[in-house]
Amino acid sequence: MVTGGKIAALTLIGFSIIIAAGCVYNKKEVVQVPCTIADTVTYAVNIEPIIRNNCYGCHSTGSNIAGFTFDSYAALKIYAQSGQLYGAVSHASGYRPMPDGGSKLDDCTIATIKKWIDIGTPQN
Repeated sequence: MVTGGKIAALTLIGFSIIIAAGCVYNKKEVVQVPCTIADTVTYAVNIEPIIRNNCYGCHSTGSNIAGFTFDSYAALKIYAQSGQLYGAVSHASGYRPMPDGGSKLDDCTIATIKKWIDIGTPQN
């Protein structure tokens, strides 16, 4: 014989199952945008804006928090050709990860910097 208490308990269990079955986590698919790097990477068009937006806060004549500046082609070229720029932005072992205290630059931005270095850091 089913008592009132048992009916209430069975009803609660039934509703719990129905509610749980209705709860579905719809994970949105992350769509990766392909990284497109220009055939020609130039300092003025591609590199300087990256450096201005991500590095000038500490590495410019106005702030000079870090002790060296990147607000000229000549200054940045030294760090690029020595491997320090790429090592820092790619978070390579043995280099201080940059931007300091910030998120790592996206892969496409890092690849753009790498291509510029690989083609000889032209000023164009």
